[in-house]
Amino acid sequence: SDVRAMFIFGDSIVDTGNNDFLDTNLKMKYYPYGIDFPFGPTGRATNARNPADILGELLGLPPFLPVFYDPLTKGSSVLAGVNYASVGSGVLDSTNQD
Repeated sequence: SDVRAMFIFGDSIVDTGNNDFLDTNLKMKYYPYGIDFPFGPTGRATNARNPADILGELLGLPPFLPVFYDPLTKGSSVLAGVNYASVGSGVLDSTNQD
């Protein structure tokens, strides 16, 4: 593949754990979220991989790109991409991210 990196923006459909590092009530790091995921609950609003995980795999990128707000997301860990998505995000005030 000619794709070397993927940068993900979006909401709960593709968030892989950014909200775990934010001051918000919208966290998904508990069961049943992640019940079918090899690492258990990780902040994904799904029970397993989400579309960003699957697309990254199809593009030949490393599995499970790091989330932007994780303090460990720096240096060489960002070379294949970063996930900026956040559960509850939106461009309108009416989307009410808490």
